[in-house]
Amino acid sequence: MHLLNQQTSEQYVTHMQKTSAVIKQWLDDNNVYLGGTPQQVQATNTFSIREQGRDIDTILADIQSKFLPSCVSTANANCLAHLHPPTLVIGQIAEMIIAATNQSMDSWNQSPAATYIEKDLIHWLCQRCGFDDISGVLFDEWTGHNAGGVFTSGGTQSNLMGLLLARNQFYKAKGVDVQKDGLVGQPVGAILCSDQAHFSIEKNAALLGLGQKSVIKVATDASGAMLMSDLQHQINRLGADNVMAIIATAGTTDLGAIDPLMAIGKICHDAQIWLHVDAAWGGALLLSQRYRHLIEGLNQADSITLDFHKHFFLPISCGAFLLRDNRNFESIRHHSEYLNSADDEQDNIPNLVTYSLQTTRRFDALKLWMALDLLGTDDYGALIDSCLDTAKQAAKLIDANENFVLVHEPIISSVLFYFAPKDTALSDNQLAQLNRHIAQELLVNNIANVATTQFKQCLCLKFTILNPNTQINDIADIIEQMAITGFKQLNSDDLNVDGKK
Repeated sequence: MHLLNQQTSEQYVTHMQKTSAVIKQWLDDNNVYLGGTPQQVQATNTFSIREQGRDIDTILADIQSKFLPSCVSTANANCLAHLHPPTLVIGQIAEMIIAATNQSMDSWNQSPAATYIEKDLIHWLCQRCGFDDISGVLFDEWTGHNAGGVFTSGGTQSNLMGLLLARNQFYKAKGVDVQKDGLVGQPVGAILCSDQAHFSIEKNAALLGLGQKSVIKVATDASGAMLMSDLQHQINRLGADNVMAIIATAGTTDLGAIDPLMAIGKICHDAQIWLHVDAAWGGALLLSQRYRHLIEGLNQADSITLDFHKHFFLPISCGAFLLRDNRNFESIRHHSEYLNSADDEQDNIPNLVTYSLQTTRRFDALKLWMALDLLGTDDYGALIDSCLDTAKQAAKLIDANENFVLVHEPIISSVLFYFAPKDTALSDNQLAQLNRHIAQELLVNNIANVATTQFKQCLCLKFTILNPNTQINDIADIIEQMAITGFKQLNSDDLNVDGKK
């Protein structure tokens, strides 16, 4: 079977069943990771291009014996390293439909039904974010103004769109059409964000020709949230007219910190500065029944980043960019007669390429639509809340253990801590070496996938709890294994400790 058509539909079902059986076996084995060291993975997963193709059974056998064991299983309760969740089965089903139908979201005649599903979801997301509380009427994306948006590949692309539109608006106010005329000879506007903001802010500033130096880091408090006093100081120092945008974060990568959105929103409103909120993680709290208050003020934003392949438990990639005033899309509008002609707009035919940085684009909105349709907002929110609850329980367990140090109480569902054995004198460098070793050993020995990160000059271990099936007894077992691994390394010849080896 090669292309999917009526003659091969039975083969399609057969091969999908075989593939599902291979995946099911991998899931049933319930390993975190069996691939070993990077060198072992590289040696196992060699790939050769042949003049003659192989049969599907042989290929699936290689997938089963080589590739899958070398994958980290996000479905395992002990996979806790990153903002990398297990995926809802309904999301995987949606992926099959996306692949089989292969709709392209750039023009209506390539994605007729899909266009309207995405349109409705953007409408719902804007409403959920509270944009209608500001603009009165929510929006008519195709003929009116007010709020709008588009699905994206994820947080980095959504943040890029926020900075792009902020840049265009900033220079428009100075009488410059930067899209047409470029930045040559123009003063560079400053971008203010916290020192815990996502690295994509600097990366995107470079892509937009503003340079990484345009990004000014605002100090944060002990919880990782932006300090309002320093934000105001930076605005006063630079002059509000020279600030292109302020980027607030609702859920920093390491600590899950949420900047004071209401207060930042007021400053931006008063100074007429573009506010973009990176809610790639914290945006999931839009569905929470108990933690929604943590992102109060989200509706003050001019633009918002949301990710659904994080705490919404959907397969990569799936994100959205939301815009409070749909008219700002005008600055990136381009017409191509074969895709989104002006005549189509006059005839009210929506072509979403007008709102996207991508041309060909997957129908990722289907994953969110099907998940919401299956779970409803209540059950969806309960899954999210359960992760936050487990994180709080994990923090209590760590804090009560004399051999571990809890860095901060969890804000969303990440827990930062480190192994610091009682009555043992270790330098900061030795502690960092020891904790990094613990994380590596747990992974290569198929015990757990735990991250390390640097927070406030401290090397930390990190649980990122994005699996509703992860229970506190799983966490307790991992902590025990960490201690065993740590003490074993402490007493080895590989770690030099004050007064002993």
